[in-house]
Amino acid sequence: MSQETGSDSDSEDHSISGVLGHEPGTPRKRIVGPAFKAVFQFAKFMITLPITLVRGRRGKIEEVTVYSAHPSFFLWLLIAVGFASSAFVARYPREAGLFGWIYVWVLLYFLVMLMYDISARKLGLWTLIFALIWLGSKYVEHIKNVAVLGSVFEYLADLKPEFDVGTATALSWLLLLPWIGSLLHMALNGRKRFTPNEIGEFHFGEGSELTDRTGLRFRTRYRDVLETILTFGGGDLIAVDNHQNVIKRWDNIVGLYFVWKDLDRVLHQRAAVVDLGEEDAVSVQR
Repeated sequence: MSQETGSDSDSEDHSISGVLGHEPGTPRKRIVGPAFKAVFQFAKFMITLPITLVRGRRGKIEEVTVYSAHPSFFLWLLIAVGFASSAFVARYPREAGLFGWIYVWVLLYFLVMLMYDISARKLGLWTLIFALIWLGSKYVEHIKNVAVLGSVFEYLADLKPEFDVGTATALSWLLLLPWIGSLLHMALNGRKRFTPNEIGEFHFGEGSELTDRTGLRFRTRYRDVLETILTFGGGDLIAVDNHQNVIKRWDNIVGLYFVWKDLDRVLHQRAAVVDLGEEDAVSVQR
């Protein structure tokens, strides 16, 4: 009797410790294992992304995994232009002036992207406004012989910025560190997995989150054309309920424009499953 009681108490202690998660090595495996898996899946996603953008996915898809870009992911443009221009100017020093202007315009593009959200409508409107201003200035200069924008362009041309290889290379190496950090952040905290029944999110060091898709509708929004270009067709994915209330929002989904067809297919699979379930229920009642 005493042996049976002792074994029962040991089993109870073991079960309690298992429930509370005090088994040795278990918490570490729960954190490190999913982290390595997330990094591997993200690396696979980034490697196959160019193929997906060009050819698209084929075959039956029951789930779609996407990644939300961190703001420092946009640094890849400055890094790439800095390294490429440095290599070219180091070989052809006479082109330092040309690449100086290229680097200035790329930097201006990056700053405008950070400060403003320029939608397609705003971009078209401002392009039309600047085109009208330029044509009007040309007309005034040609008819009245009064310099309007010509003097501004001459002033900018006289500045003659030159590309400095050392400065651009050092800046690119320094920006490479936060860009790599953005990749790790995307792999460990930016993964979203859509299935016909649920939406799964993994957060490193915190755990996973599952969202039931019942009653949710999804919208895409491309609020900034400049960010869309830097995220290879990326945009925002918004989940709303039947009353148009925003339930979930995922910003800067990489390649959203190209994977939307696959997401739409998954959403229709959910609708088909719900419809079949209702028909079966009606048939059973009959």
